[in-house]
Formats: sequence, C-alpha cells, structure tokens
Amino acid sequence: MKGKFLRKVISLTMSFAMTAGIMCIGTVSASAAEVDVAPLIATNSLTNNSTISSTLISKGESVTVNAKASSGKGGYTYAVLYKKKAEKDWTVRQGYKDNQAVIVKPAKDTDYDVCAKVKDSAGTVAKKFFTLKVNPKLQNTSTISKTSIVQGEKLTVSASATGGVGKYTYAVLYKKLSDKDWTVRQGYKDNASIIVNPAKATDYSVCVKVKDENGVIAKKFFSVSVAEDISKAYIAEVFRLTNEERAKAGLPALKQDENLMKAAAQRAVEISEVFEHTRPDGRSCFTILREYNINYWGAAENIAYGYRTPEQVMNGWMNSSGHKANILNDSMTHIGIGFYEKNGAKYWVQEFAYIPY
Repeated sequence: MKGKFLRKVISLTMSFAMTAGIMCIGTVSASAAEVDVAPLIATNSLTNNSTISSTLISKGESVTVNAKASSGKGGYTYAVLYKKKAEKDWTVRQGYKDNQAVIVKPAKDTDYDVCAKVKDSAGTVAKKFFTLKVNPKLQNTSTISKTSIVQGEKLTVSASATGGVGKYTYAVLYKKLSDKDWTVRQGYKDNASIIVNPAKATDYSVCVKVKDENGVIAKKFFSVSVAEDISKAYIAEVFRLTNEERAKAGLPALKQDENLMKAAAQRAVEISEVFEHTRPDGRSCFTILREYNINYWGAAENIAYGYRTPEQVMNGWMNSSGHKANILNDSMTHIGIGFYEKNGAKYWVQEFAYIPY
C-alpha cells in the first residue's frame, strides 16, 4: 500500500505541473515511518597553510616557521619537527601548542627537513614539509697590504669572504685609535679592492665588513701604524743646508727641479742595492737624467749612506774635497735630493745639473 500511495501522489503532482505549463520535479509528502531520509553533511578538510621565513641560511642563523591552518574543526594547535636530510629520527622543536611562530636553529651546515604539523579540535592532523639548506658560516677572509706605513703611503684592503648565502658586498671603515667615530671609506658595494690613505702619523684601526644576501655581517679588524714621513723633512733640510754653504761661499742658491728630484729619489733606491756611481744595471749614474727628460749641459752627483741626520751627511760631504766641490760648483743651477731608508740604513743623494732655462 505504501508503494502504491507514493506512486499515485507523484503521478497527480506531475499531472498538475504539466497542466500549469511548468516543468518540475514532483515532491512527495510522507511520514518518517514511510520514508528513510539519509542526512547530508557538508565537510571541509583541514588545510596546513604554514610558511617558513627562508629555505637557505648560513650556519648560526635561524628560521621562523609560521604555523597556520584553515578549515577543519577550529581550535588549532601546532607542532614543528626537523631533522638532517640524511637521518631518520626527528627532533621535536615544539610539541602541539597554540604558539604559531616557532624558531628553528640547525647546528650543522647541511640539508634539513622541517615538518610543520597542525591539529584541529577533532584530532585531525595536516602536515607540511620544507627543505632547509644550511651553508657554512659566513667567514671574513679579507687581507690588508701593510700594517706599518709612513705618512702619505696608501693601504690596499682586499675584501673577501667564504660561506654565508649568495653574493657578498663589502664595506671599509677606519679611525684613529684615539677617536670614537669611524670614517666610511666605502659603503656596502661589490668592489673588493679598497684604497685607504690615513692622513696623520698615528695608530689606526681599519674595519672590513662583509655582508651576504641574507644580511648577515662578518667583521674583521686590522691595526695600522702610520709613522711620520721624515724623508720630506730630511730632503728639505739638506736643500737648506746646501744653499747655506753656497751662500757662505758667495754663490747663488740652487733651484729644485721636479724631474731632477724624481731622478734623485730613484738613485737613492738604487744605491741601497749598489753603492756606486754606477747604476745596478752597470750604466753610468747620469743616464738617469735622460730617463727623466732632463736637458742638462753639465751634471754631478754626491751619494752617502749611514749618516743619521741631514746635518751629519752635510758635514760628511763638506769634509770631503770632491763632494764639497760639487756642492760649491758655481756652474750648477739646479739640484735634486733623494732620501731612502732600508733595513734601518739611510741613503742620501744630491743630483746637480746645469740646466739653461
């Protein structure tokens, strides 16, 4: 009877719908005893939306796992585990808690697996995995050309690094040891060869900074001693004393010539190798004048070593007839003076020339 009743109601409903000119599906009214109705339940599965701050770091750095979930049955808790890629066992960084920001700091420079778990109030768990690469720790391997110079000399910083992440940039700062403030010679740039020229005769600190792409910075410090450049003072005093001796003899003062000064400076270096009026390559000392484009009609040379001061070397020359004759030669018009110190020994040069201009 139940089956016939249902068919008849459907038939009548369909007939009424057709009469009205409307196409639809017939509905049936029946008691719960007559029809079994299965409940329809809408379900949304738990989704793990966790993220990680970085997948490439250097040893000593950390990453932050930001645990997050959606759907499921609310009331989430979060767990984070990690392990070396080559191992099986996991280290639990955080068991299930409501804390969402979990810091992971691997100890070794190798590849790791990181697992973020989210669990809802129904006990459903959703996992998400990340691969984390840990490079060796950033190391500052920069070098400096010298740690002891004389005033006016320049230093070259050769900035370099190993480890860390990606491309490096370099910064160089320096200051007097007695000062607090640093002078920035170069801000962070990829230029790795930086010239530093300390101006004063004192002790300095030079700081080289290396920064990788993750912003990690490694510093390296150098101590640099800058001595007073006595050569300029010595040369000036020899020049003064030379003209003082000429004035005593009633002779005109000699003039300094730039090229002649350069030639004398080179000869001072040469006599530290071969203490002769012959150059180290066997040529005459006067060949150097042509190398510096000096047009001279006459020339003379005085050399000395071992004397500690300008006064001492001038006394030595003036007490030698040949050297004195060069100093008091009335046909000479110009002079070049050279000074060079090597292994504690001081070398002195006077280059005289008759230059008709």
